[in-house]
Amino acid sequence: MALPLVGKLAVVTGASRGIGLAISKALAARGANLVLAYTSANSAASTASLAAELSSKHSIKAVPIQADLGTTTGPASLVSQAAEAFSPLRIDILVNNAGVALNDKIPDIKPQDFTTSFNVNVLGPLLLVQAAQPYLPNDRSGRIINLSSVSSSLGFVGQSVYGGTKAALEAMTKTWARELSENCTVNAINPGPVRSEMYSRNSDEFKQLIKPFIQNAPLMAVRPGVDDPAIVEEAKTTGGRAGEAEEIAGVVAMLAGPESSWITGQVICANGGMIFEGSFCIKTFKLTNIEHDKPNSLKPGGDANSAILTQLTHFTYKSATPRVSSSALITMETRNDTSDPFEDVLNLEERFYSEGYQLGLKDGIKAGRIEGRSFGMEKGFEKFLESGRLAGKAVVWANRMPPKDGSSSACTLPPLPRNARLEKNVNTLYALVEPDTLSTENSDDAVQDFDDRIKRAQGKAKIVERMVGGSGKESSGPSSTP
Repeated sequence: MALPLVGKLAVVTGASRGIGLAISKALAARGANLVLAYTSANSAASTASLAAELSSKHSIKAVPIQADLGTTTGPASLVSQAAEAFSPLRIDILVNNAGVALNDKIPDIKPQDFTTSFNVNVLGPLLLVQAAQPYLPNDRSGRIINLSSVSSSLGFVGQSVYGGTKAALEAMTKTWARELSENCTVNAINPGPVRSEMYSRNSDEFKQLIKPFIQNAPLMAVRPGVDDPAIVEEAKTTGGRAGEAEEIAGVVAMLAGPESSWITGQVICANGGMIFEGSFCIKTFKLTNIEHDKPNSLKPGGDANSAILTQLTHFTYKSATPRVSSSALITMETRNDTSDPFEDVLNLEERFYSEGYQLGLKDGIKAGRIEGRSFGMEKGFEKFLESGRLAGKAVVWANRMPPKDGSSSACTLPPLPRNARLEKNVNTLYALVEPDTLSTENSDDAVQDFDDRIKRAQGKAKIVERMVGGSGKESSGPSSTP
């Protein structure tokens, strides 16, 4: 069986030790030729020895190249030297692994530390991709793999700079995935602690700070009798075992192979479960100016865990004093299944309305369209749907009228006041559209009004409409979502 990377050329930065060394070995074992990039002259002998070893063992061509990727000329120099060693040059795989970690708390961060970290961790990969772009394949078979870190997401104390640079690298990963889509896939990997020289340099204080994260990572739990006794002993202090460089290298090799051709723009979690991507995330919205004689009675059915609201909403109140403005926190669980928070919310709402109808919560809830106080607005929204601007998903959740019979049993959702406003969330912008602000006579005006408001919300707006059932139509519930 042919090796998957035979005939491919892989450029690996920071190849002389740690994760870069393991990546180089993994790619060579799969048949790739290698450019082993290193920075310090102190690594020249070890990198040359590695190149000779891999060339002999795997019958490939491996060339060590020194280049300082923390300078503006280093990346171009690396590519130039690679072109001399491999002619004609075609870079099939580029692994941006080289990085530095200069950790300090806010008062102790020096501008030079930021500059050094930014140059190596962010500007270096950017300039290297820039220099390599003319030599990338033109058939989408290329691969760029960036080594990030869980520090980009978990906010470790003392890692303002390091975590910030890795977050920037992840952002560039997504941009490059679009810009270079005809050349290659572009993905990142975010390891957690990995047994390496870089990890060993962390202070005891830092290791204690991240201990809770390690203890909550399922694959970092040690297994006495299975794991090395030294690892089991070390875990008593650290909270669990660190990853191995080979475990990260295996993910890089997978992303470098032909089987990963449908993966791009992703940050792959390879951290023992310190972070779960694609799982439930929490988004909190603040509603102001909520007035009610008995704020606590706004809790749906008096039970925040009732039926549909168990998976959708629960309410807590900052103030229970009657007849005052009480701020309510609505915690909404939304699946982070797409790159568009607006789409995430709509997907959740689609499920909510489907299940809500099944539970008989029809009164005041309309699915498939926004209904306001006039047929003009309804016709306008139908045109809005037809334009495809909301991909056919119309309904949002907001005000509802009390049940027609005046009973309280069916009033599962609390009413919101006329002047309620949803504030900007840290992840997503939501905008409240009042029926009165829309044209009741000209549906084209209504469409334009929707357009304008969504543009002001940067394309990620949730249209919240007061449900008054004023159209006189009866709405049938949507079918169940699978």
